[in-house]
Amino acid sequence: MAAQGSRAVFDSLLAQTHVQHALLQPDDRYNEIPFTCRFQRAFMTFFSMENGRYAGNTKALAISHLFIGDAPLIYGLFSDIGRPLTLLSDGIELRTAILVMQSLTLAAVDWMEPMHELLTDSQLAAGPSAEYLSPEEILSRVAYDGRFSGVMKGGPGFHEVSNVFSDPTAKAAIVEYMQYLDTRDLDLLLQQIAALSVLLACATHKPGQPAFDFFLGRLPTCVNSTRVILESWVEDEGHKVLLVRGLWLVLLLAYATQLRPVIDGKLLVSRELAEENRSWETIYDDLRSQAAAEGRHRDFQFLRAVRSLRELSKAYEPVHGRLYLHAACKLMSQWRGWTGLGISREAMLNIRL
Repeated sequence: MAAQGSRAVFDSLLAQTHVQHALLQPDDRYNEIPFTCRFQRAFMTFFSMENGRYAGNTKALAISHLFIGDAPLIYGLFSDIGRPLTLLSDGIELRTAILVMQSLTLAAVDWMEPMHELLTDSQLAAGPSAEYLSPEEILSRVAYDGRFSGVMKGGPGFHEVSNVFSDPTAKAAIVEYMQYLDTRDLDLLLQQIAALSVLLACATHKPGQPAFDFFLGRLPTCVNSTRVILESWVEDEGHKVLLVRGLWLVLLLAYATQLRPVIDGKLLVSRELAEENRSWETIYDDLRSQAAAEGRHRDFQFLRAVRSLRELSKAYEPVHGRLYLHAACKLMSQWRGWTGLGISREAMLNIRL
């Protein structure tokens, strides 16, 4: 009952924008997806008809379109740092067909040829030239790799990821760092990526100057959404590997486009966070008491991040201890807004420049 109640706290806050956020902005404007936004309604109608053809079996419908055909939609699933991915996992958890339809719609209108090219690169099947590395070890190499220097000329921002795709040297580096990923034990790998996503979201700012990157802050949600989809719907081992590789590719691209900040796990250790009375219940109480307030409790991305940390905690707490709780407490106490959007005078992460 406690688990159901805790999820209800988050979902009640997200409910008003849950469906709208896929195709519409809060002010009822359509999301601006370059070149293809005019097809959103057409795709939505198409997938609604497909749902009827599959007699309401949304799982069969989704798997069919995500992994089969000349242009499988999985290569659009990670667009906008996993918005379609998140909608798909929401649809699974809430058993809501409309969210699955919207996920497929966004994956279709923002299908990414560079993602397809990278995830189907023949070098991935060969594995690394040397040994496999853990996700954290791989990122420590990315941090000092000069092949990414100068690629993001206009500053940080995943919305400029095309700069990486159009740079042959940086693109080759991405393939190399995907090769190092050991996909032989996907459960272990997802645990490792989950822990790393928390560090990227909450432990990349300058000491004493808390800052939370908008795009890196979405990574725990991407990990949790991938976990939900893997556990609930994906059965084919090849499809599972492809999905986890897609998750890893998004994490690599996010780290590169956000200028490869220093990752410092000590930023998640403090006297306040170590207090024994800090618990998920204190977070729920805070959300309940301030649910009507403006600011963070009305920031869709903030609520999503905290909810994802809770879900990851339930899945991996026996392995990672209080890591996810500490990250959530840090967000609740120190978050004042998002950075990393390339806006003038915004707070900066701990960038090596």
